Amino acid sequence: MDRVKNLIYSDEYKNIHGWCTKEKALKMIDYIKPNDICVELGVFGGKSLLPISFMTNNRVFGIDAWEKNASLEGSNDKSNDEWWGKIDYNEIYNYTLNLFNKYQCNNVKLLRMKSSAAVNNFENDSIDFLHQDSNHSEEISCNEVELYHKKVKINGIWVFDDTNWKTTKKAQDLLLTYGYQELYDSGEFKIYKRIK
Repeated sequence: MDRVKNLIYSDEYKNIHGWCTKEKALKMIDYIKPNDICVELGVFGGKSLLPISFMTNNRVFGIDAWEKNASLEGSNDKSNDEWWGKIDYNEIYNYTLNLFNKYQCNNVKLLRMKSSAAVNNFENDSIDFLHQDSNHSEEISCNEVELYHKKVKINGIWVFDDTNWKTTKKAQDLLLTYGYQELYDSGEFKIYKRIK
């Protein structure tokens, strides 16, 4: 625990590409146990996946297409699409690979593909902790809930990013209908537990 907290409080962590706040990282790690299988949908530069990987000795899967078309899929705000349309995705992917090599996170497997393609890598009731932080369009966020809700174990954890975005509201409601219970609401992200 000291190692991950030292990372999260460090100046180096502030400069990692991504948007995961110190507060969010600290909250997420409270829900991860040493033998958990963890999955993140939407990795970008690895800022949230890195502390997750420190918390478990088991496999950690980071799923991201690192590709323009995947980022622009569905209906998003115009300024959002403009920003994602200018990214050098190969540069960000290589940056992320180097980040996990630097910290010797040998338990991390990065899957460079859409979440819809990666879902076949997981059996039902196989994931202990899932962080949903990929394309925030209503279409993609709902599709991910449809595809992954059975992949998380009973009593498993689902962290949903940017829950204050209008485009993620329908997917949040969908998660509740699939047997998830809200445990925590920061105002910007929520933590759910699968109860049935």
